[in-house]
Amino acid sequence: MIALIAATLFVERQPKLPAGVIESYVWGSRQIPIHGNGHPGTEAIDFAIVDAMRKYGIVGCGVSVCKDDAVIYCKGFGYAELPDKPFLPTTATRCGSIAKPVTALCALYLMDRGGLKLDDKVIPILSALGIVPKIVDERVREITVRELMDHTSGLPAGATYTAWRPERNLIEALKLDRKPNAKDAALDALSNSHLQSAPGTHFQYANANFAILARVIEARSKMTYDEYLTRVAIPKFGAPSSSVFVSRDQVSPADPARNPNEAAYYQTSADRFPSFIPEEASEGQVFGEAYRGYSSECADGAGGIAISASGLGKILANLRSRQCAISRDAVNEILTPPAHYLHEKGFDRNRSGYYSKGFNVRFSGGVPWISHGGMTLHCGGIIGYNAGYQFAGLSNWNNSRSPFVDAILDRALTEAVAKIR
Repeated sequence: MIALIAATLFVERQPKLPAGVIESYVWGSRQIPIHGNGHPGTEAIDFAIVDAMRKYGIVGCGVSVCKDDAVIYCKGFGYAELPDKPFLPTTATRCGSIAKPVTALCALYLMDRGGLKLDDKVIPILSALGIVPKIVDERVREITVRELMDHTSGLPAGATYTAWRPERNLIEALKLDRKPNAKDAALDALSNSHLQSAPGTHFQYANANFAILARVIEARSKMTYDEYLTRVAIPKFGAPSSSVFVSRDQVSPADPARNPNEAAYYQTSADRFPSFIPEEASEGQVFGEAYRGYSSECADGAGGIAISASGLGKILANLRSRQCAISRDAVNEILTPPAHYLHEKGFDRNRSGYYSKGFNVRFSGGVPWISHGGMTLHCGGIIGYNAGYQFAGLSNWNNSRSPFVDAILDRALTEAVAKIR
């Protein structure tokens, strides 16, 4: 009896984990549910994903594989929400920086329709939204749309792109009595950043580039970014609006802002954050990232999009089809190395990898292949390729330490597609 009481007291004294934070997840001997379809000969993908999920404790994920312009495999594994809601091919999940190529495609689609020129300067465009930064580095005025899309704006990696990161707390910095929004993030990044290099001269990956690019799309389309994404651009790639959208800020898995087909999120790391809600920020770093700690609406174009395996598969297949939603000129923009690479010793566009218009690009056997990874503490994704296949993997979970879920899925799929018969 004494031992039972002591055990009960020990349990009660354990700090309650924030919403969406779990210590770990163990599948044990339980069967991992699988939903969806794959062509005959693709069974190696099932085995590889299930093995990875068991080894690392992945809660849920979606996978799509394309051969040329056809999706030959699209399945969901595990759970969209614990304890038993299945992760379907149509389940949408945040995927970190996979948002960037999606945002780039929206910009290129807008360019095709005469709404945007890639060499337009960004600051005059943003004035239409009332974004007028108080600039500390005059070179910011020279940044173009192209340079945002190529990560050559010179903006530093730590420039603000969401409500809170160790480098910048927008509630405190801007003295806000409301949730920070995407315009606040863009304004702050452009107002307070000293560029690390002159625009157009060097590659510097910075999330702020694509958070700002989403505001450029808003200014030129006269629609919110989510409206342009879901109603205009993405349906042209064959993906329904329910498969790709800006994930709303959420305070728990039960938040009504969560989309009906959106997964719940699971963070296994011990990192904690202040809330993006001003009245809760004084509580300190006590919240998990997915719920209260990360403003996906602020970070939309850079890392706040939710997407399904079926939707992303259709986009990747469309890019290789004769009915591609963007023009040949727009495709060539992706496939053309930005000018700064041409000055790098040993660079060969036919063999070297490079970043262009939201994608990592590499030619193999004369054929261009695209990729991009993405993750936050509560999700992750990968666009990759191997053996003549383009693939994507997306998860509503992340590992607490390396390898993170984007790398886990990339390795599993790289090996699996090589075994397709």
